[in-house]
Amino acid sequence: MQVQITQQELQEIYELEQDVAPKLKRIEELKQGVKALLIAKMSVELGRFDAHLIKRMVRSVPWRQAVIDHLGLQFAESFKKRFPLRMFCEVAVEEHAVPPLWKSGSDSIEVG
Repeated sequence: MQVQITQQELQEIYELEQDVAPKLKRIEELKQGVKALLIAKMSVELGRFDAHLIKRMVRSVPWRQAVIDHLGLQFAESFKKRFPLRMFCEVAVEEHAVPPLWKSGSDSIEVG
């Protein structure tokens, strides 16, 4: 018995990719805008959603072992301090529970 990839599966993959691609592009555009605002220390409007940056600090690593092997660990550490870290940021959006309306901070309660 020979198993084959069906045309139906391929069609479904193709159609889903066509459906998702514009949405992924829009997500990336929105995240780039939010990222720029977060980097500029702009505040996030209070509400159900919050956004923050996930920061990753990296250095180019492949050189390290060669330098340690040939010049020693102490030289590698002092050399590393002369070059800045590269920072990559990703936007993370979180949903928070909405507080009940009666916890809005006002003491007056309207009954209609």
